[in-house]
Amino acid sequence: MRRLITSLLIPTFGLVSPALAEVIKPPKLSVSAEDGRLAGYSATLPLDLSTDGEKALFTAKVAGSPEHPTYNLDLNLADRPRDGVLSGRTVGLSATWNDKEAAIRSSLARSFGFGLLPRANYIRVSMDMDAAQTLWLRDQSPLARASVRSTLTLDGHSLAAISFGGGSLGDEGVDFSLTRPFDLPAEFTVSLRADSEAQTGRLKDGRVMVRLVKARF
Repeated sequence: MRRLITSLLIPTFGLVSPALAEVIKPPKLSVSAEDGRLAGYSATLPLDLSTDGEKALFTAKVAGSPEHPTYNLDLNLADRPRDGVLSGRTVGLSATWNDKEAAIRSSLARSFGFGLLPRANYIRVSMDMDAAQTLWLRDQSPLARASVRSTLTLDGHSLAAISFGGGSLGDEGVDFSLTRPFDLPAEFTVSLRADSEAQTGRLKDGRVMVRLVKARF
């Protein structure tokens, strides 16, 4: 069964040969019962499709009730560090569908190291997109959303992040967070979210957060 699944998956993605595929974790299976009858189940199969230059993890999952199962496929790719330089690229793709809705998600991120310590000093830019379509309303446009986020890390500490996002529901906005580590075992983050709709023009969400971290002894 393992060889059959591997031979079916590898040609689809064209990543590595079947000999390099490996089940990195045992498949997970759980079931639930109600009144002595099968009410729900969940089965997960992870596969490691990594190569010498790239990490690749593929996960197939099915869950739900026997009458209404939900299927999910998830693929995550990441560059391996080379010559001590920060791994700069990650890609994620996933699809979910059942008898009511189908959804696709994708993410792309890239890190740009700088200075004498590129693994500790870098700017990371990421883009996320997702869309969902209700199957029984085919004449409706799919619900979609996209966001772009940039973060700054200096000396291994995250200092600031800014993101822009919007979608078909009109929930455009911007998030800005500033994190400054101090000598105290805590990080202080200020996060502001503004609604870009011209009708309101007011602050939608503002938060001040304190996160405790482990102190060094």
